[in-house]
Amino acid sequence: MVVTAVRRVLVPLVRTLIGFGISWPMLANLVKAVYVEVAERAFALPRKPMTDSRITLLTGVHRKDVSQIRSAPAAAPDVVAAASPSLGSQVLSRWLADDGYRDEAGRPRPLPRVGRTEGEVSFETLVTGISRDIRPRALLDELLHAGLVAERPDGRLELVEGAHVPRGDLDKLAYYYGRNLADHMAAAGHNLTGAEPPYLERALAYDGLSAESVLALRREAERVGMDMLLHLNRMAMELADRDEERDDAHHRFTAGLYLYDAADPPAAAGGPGLPAGQAGTAPAPGDANAGNANAGSDGAAPP
Repeated sequence: MVVTAVRRVLVPLVRTLIGFGISWPMLANLVKAVYVEVAERAFALPRKPMTDSRITLLTGVHRKDVSQIRSAPAAAPDVVAAASPSLGSQVLSRWLADDGYRDEAGRPRPLPRVGRTEGEVSFETLVTGISRDIRPRALLDELLHAGLVAERPDGRLELVEGAHVPRGDLDKLAYYYGRNLADHMAAAGHNLTGAEPPYLERALAYDGLSAESVLALRREAERVGMDMLLHLNRMAMELADRDEERDDAHHRFTAGLYLYDAADPPAAAGGPGLPAGQAGTAPAPGDANAGNANAGSDGAAPP
């Protein structure tokens, strides 16, 4: 069953790889190295050094290849995939979340470049409240050039709707593709093994719909989904500020959303155990049955 599930996961992955010209030999070498890396990091025995032979036993990778991979110099870190968010991302996040930079309706407030009076919020105070290592004007030029911020005729600056979603920048899109899918798969794998506590991982699947109905669902999901993410963003920012001086503040948190739709072949409509037009949501771990379940594992998020 696990192999069948993995094969299903690989289909969209391979489709993406072929689309970007990543061939099987390139992927095979990458997967081989990752097998060795994961075995060495995650499956070492307590108080015993990890040997090439044990890695071969765990992974099936030939011992000669294991030795070559382990002795190879470490790859240079990818600048785009830096663990800490960029200053631009932090500025956009605070503009979306901080009450001082939002209007009465909770929308990002148009800001002057520089405040005219002491204490007036501005783009300058937004940036310097996060870091004084870069001039606000330099960052603003980058955000304007990227189309993330627009300047109104009256000189005030507006956050472009959807600015927090990277578009057209392949490096950023690839970074989020890797980060988001990796965390999603880590949570799903955690739940699949029955580890406790389970992570929240819930999906709704519904077929027998028209293209018009799917479009309506997408619009509604985007609306309520962004409301949730903006709420969590505000909460996370407040908690991060509170935890700034704590010695144990070395954890990270990810919450995400995704949507997908496709026109299934008539013979595939419904799928096993799910007649056309029926909904399916994921059962909670431990449930024997939760209606017409056809989604992945799910559970309450840990506190």
